[in-house]
Amino acid sequence: MFEILERKVEYCLRLAERRFDRPFKYERVEVNIRGRAAGQIRFDRRSCVGQLPVLRFNPAMLACYGMEFVDEVVPHECAHLVAYSLFGFKIKPHGPQWKSLMRDLYQLEPLVTHRFEVPERKKRRYFPYVCCCDNKVHELTAIRHNRVMRQQAHYLCRACGSKLIQIEKEAVI
Repeated sequence: MFEILERKVEYCLRLAERRFDRPFKYERVEVNIRGRAAGQIRFDRRSCVGQLPVLRFNPAMLACYGMEFVDEVVPHECAHLVAYSLFGFKIKPHGPQWKSLMRDLYQLEPLVTHRFEVPERKKRRYFPYVCCCDNKVHELTAIRHNRVMRQQAHYLCRACGSKLIQIEKEAVI
């Protein structure tokens, strides 16, 4: 499916190149976004000027929705690339320039958000910690708990200011 997605990117950008008689280049395509985002255009450095963008897509949504995802999300992200190339970085991401490209170039309704269901995430593990407050249990994420275990961090109660101490038994919420 990755090859089909890349071909759609090339197709969308070739349409723009023919329309505007100029190239629209990008560095690479990545399929590595997690969470609710379907796609993203990203510039690797703080200064966007002179940098080639990276087009990123959500692998879970791509696997789940296939061609429907490719046909909707790829033109959306390519329209961002073309809009920024033509009008600069001060335009609104889903402003009139982007909307015009979606309608006139790709013949698509300029939807700001996708309509795909987000695959259910794994439940997070939380670890119970206590402070000096009466019967107050603080739940730390696995990342914070691991930092405590490696002695890279400690956390304080916002109410009493005392250091949080782990309760022996872990809880899953």
